[in-house]
Amino acid sequence: MRVVACDDEVLWLENLTPMLQELCKRYDLPLELKLFTDGEQCYEYLLHNDAQLVIMDIFLAHGTTGVELVRRLRKQGFGFKLVFLTTSNEFANESYELAASYYLLKPLQSEQLEKALRCCGLLDREEYIVLDTGDAPVRIRPKDIVVVEVQDKYCFIHTLAQTYKVYSSINKISEKLTQKYFLMTYRGVLINMQHVKHMDNKFFLMSNGFKAPIRVRDGAAVRGAYMDWLMED
Repeated sequence: MRVVACDDEVLWLENLTPMLQELCKRYDLPLELKLFTDGEQCYEYLLHNDAQLVIMDIFLAHGTTGVELVRRLRKQGFGFKLVFLTTSNEFANESYELAASYYLLKPLQSEQLEKALRCCGLLDREEYIVLDTGDAPVRIRPKDIVVVEVQDKYCFIHTLAQTYKVYSSINKISEKLTQKYFLMTYRGVLINMQHVKHMDNKFFLMSNGFKAPIRVRDGAAVRGAYMDWLMED
């Protein structure tokens, strides 16, 4: 798990580190942790390095806010999971507009940090499905799948890294993807709700830029299923 944390309080970063180490040890996950006390340095690092999770303090030194830093990164297409941390809920609405998965108040408790990581989908044990591409079977982690779509007789499985062409029905693939975060939005379109960046009445915008259409007939039920999943602990 690649985590970047930014807070101008060194003590808080020192408290965060053992909490993350303990959680990763408990869930048998590797941890790559990068810490910053300067917001602009953190911003520059994230421009050139991947992160699965960014834990960002809202109030930083020198008048900088974590909200503004993340907004700049989101505008450039960065889709990392985001957890905001602060002593005030003043920016709560703005934080969720930036696709924050969780909002933590100081002082940080290990139980709340675990809940935040779980909401981000980062505490799942490694799971794989095996699919036949015609050349050779491939192992794909369900959490890496952004969307599955049908074109002609093939299913195209889009991950952030690449796209796989599979000769299979979407129903058979759906049977393999039993995780609660998958949702059929339209005939022939299956999305991973962990990768949704935006939803409106007509489509879901995914983290890879794919626009997943929403069925007209039961669109309210599809949108409701997504909102119910968001609200789950």
